[in-house]
Amino acid sequence: MIGALDFRLNLFINVITPLILVSGFSDSMHLVFAVRRSILAGVDRIEAARAAVLDVAPACLLTAMNAALALLSFSFAQSALIKTFGVAALLAVAISYIAVAVVVPTLAALLIRREKASRSTTDLDTEDGGVGVLQRVTEAIVRQVSAWPATFALLGIVAVIATGFAYGQLVPSYRLADQVPDKEQALAGTARLDQKLTGANPVHVMIQWGPEHALYDATTLKVIHEAHDVLQHRAGLGNVWSLDSLRRWLAEAGDDRIETVKTYVGLLPEHLTRRFIDANERAVLVTARMPDVDASKILPVVEEIDSALVPVRAANPGYDISVTGLPAIAARNSARLIGELNWGLVGDMFVIFIFLGIALRSVLAGIASILPSLFPIFATGSLLWATGQGLQFASIIAITVAFALAIDSTIHFLNRYHLEEARLGAGGGEEHTRQALIRTVHHIGPAVVLTTIVLALGLGVTMLSDLPSLRQFGILTSICLFASLIGQLVILPATVAVLRRILPRRAGPH
Repeated sequence: MIGALDFRLNLFINVITPLILVSGFSDSMHLVFAVRRSILAGVDRIEAARAAVLDVAPACLLTAMNAALALLSFSFAQSALIKTFGVAALLAVAISYIAVAVVVPTLAALLIRREKASRSTTDLDTEDGGVGVLQRVTEAIVRQVSAWPATFALLGIVAVIATGFAYGQLVPSYRLADQVPDKEQALAGTARLDQKLTGANPVHVMIQWGPEHALYDATTLKVIHEAHDVLQHRAGLGNVWSLDSLRRWLAEAGDDRIETVKTYVGLLPEHLTRRFIDANERAVLVTARMPDVDASKILPVVEEIDSALVPVRAANPGYDISVTGLPAIAARNSARLIGELNWGLVGDMFVIFIFLGIALRSVLAGIASILPSLFPIFATGSLLWATGQGLQFASIIAITVAFALAIDSTIHFLNRYHLEEARLGAGGGEEHTRQALIRTVHHIGPAVVLTTIVLALGLGVTMLSDLPSLRQFGILTSICLFASLIGQLVILPATVAVLRRILPRRAGPH
């Protein structure tokens, strides 16, 4: 669909694949497990598919609606790239939900043959094999957590606050070298350029003027001279080249006449002249070199150059003077884009929590979803902070992907918990809540664990990449996914148990 609508591949469009893979695979796993339970109990395949849709599809729809709500915020971003990503991802979310809700149960109804019941229909019958092991392990964890819910909830709050503080210390980080393979000769060559020629990356000051000025006017040459001085002396950059370099060389040789400068410019090959003089002689470049360092270190230099040029602009209103070049553009835009994505992600979290409470008609659901959803994001951020790294594009993408799984699993858990509470019938108290939590994890625990393992292994393959950014994506995604698993199996049950004491169950949905 994205190809048919002529979207161009870029860093953000590429995010859609792992993002939809995570949410779509998770929803599919829950549906397949629901069908499987009924088939093993001897239920007809059509009825099994129908029951799975009734039990699980509402949670899948909530997941899709949450994702759509989060993506709508991208339409307010200043960047056209992020706006395009929001539209494309919104289409992908809709297609993913249709595929999960329609294709999975349809294939189950068409392809699964009728089998004799291999176990009774008792809800808490323990299965054999790997699924049985996962059931017993996840149930044991929830039994322990529900026995001491206040302790585990308090530990969850402390963990979220501590990791959240570390996450808040992260600053946007971007380096061009991280976008190319680091085991190739090109990067080693760049390092030698940085060492011998003061840097491989050009920073330009572009000077433009109208027809009222000419290239060899005294005022124009003065502006070029002042811009050259700003790069060389104020910014401390090396290897500065411009028309003023030729003037200075000739002046040292004892000839500072403009006619001589014109003669030498005319003798230069045209492809060299065009590197710093426009063909129409309406613009020039003053170029300096700087090493390939992080954008957080480049941005202050660019801002210092811009600030130093302010009096030059004020004294020469007929000239348009701007700082440009790939490092300057990357430093400015990467910081802004990463900041927009980060604040958008954090803002989306709280919108989603409110929406979830409204959709499930449950204050408990809205509040209980906060801690387990924030923990994997903040935990990953605290790891970046502890290792001295910043918030890069790969980091934001990894966190976004893992947050999609965290909120997806949270929705399925809370949806199942409300179903189990209703099936246990009237009653209340801690034991009632504990049994509902155990029954919940009995049904969805194996699906949550298997989804996390499969996705961590699948997306973690990128750790073998030659690209530093892809390696970081693989590492952070795997860490974030397993932190999400801790949130679902420890923090979420503990929070639900504590909140149920404060918000006792009433008749009807709550």
